Amino acid sequence: MLNFPYLRPQNELSGNGGGLSTVWLKDRQALVLRKTRPGFDAPTIRTITNILAAIDRGELNEIRYLVYDFAHGAREAPRPAEGFGDIAAENSELIVDTPVITLAWARGLMSGPDFDFAMHCSAIVAEKSAQFSFSGDPVDLLGLYAAVGRTLGFVKAERLMACDTALTAEEARDLLIVRDVVEPQAGTTAIENYLAQFGRRYNASHAIFRAQRMVQPVVDRRSLAALERI
Repeated sequence: MLNFPYLRPQNELSGNGGGLSTVWLKDRQALVLRKTRPGFDAPTIRTITNILAAIDRGELNEIRYLVYDFAHGAREAPRPAEGFGDIAAENSELIVDTPVITLAWARGLMSGPDFDFAMHCSAIVAEKSAQFSFSGDPVDLLGLYAAVGRTLGFVKAERLMACDTALTAEEARDLLIVRDVVEPQAGTTAIENYLAQFGRRYNASHAIFRAQRMVQPVVDRRSLAALERI
């Protein structure tokens, strides 16, 4: 059994990835993973892999919510390290076999693998300052295209990919990419306030998210990797 040091009341601890830290919100049963660097480097992927595996094994059964706090500001996400597709898929499937709801908390610019990973959470919550960009190398955006296409349909996804303008939080909500838009707040205040309201309908939300994931299976990253080699 892995002995994670993350589950301590209101303590922020450094993760193995230099731009990744954790905050345990005991009253909300929420583990917040705050990313202060864009993208997914190898240490970040390794840390998230370990946490997802521990949840799947039932070792962190206190958790109801796993919140990815994308707090890297307006910087573009670089190409992710090897293993990114695997953790995106594992994160997507977590809702099926565990009681954990995954939320992506968007504060600034969401692009590339950050946007891609957020689309593999149960839902995205965006602060009003957030933006959602489809810019980048089309080959690197195959995963994002597939995830958005699964949600909106591939015709709409193709049009969005061809657009150079980033979506605002409200525009992304209108397209059903974002579930809710909230006012920006420092630290984890906005997250705590949101979960205080969201938690009242936890059971219904979990059932809905689980059903959605079961009828919308995870994108097969092996097929995307094969396309990249062509």
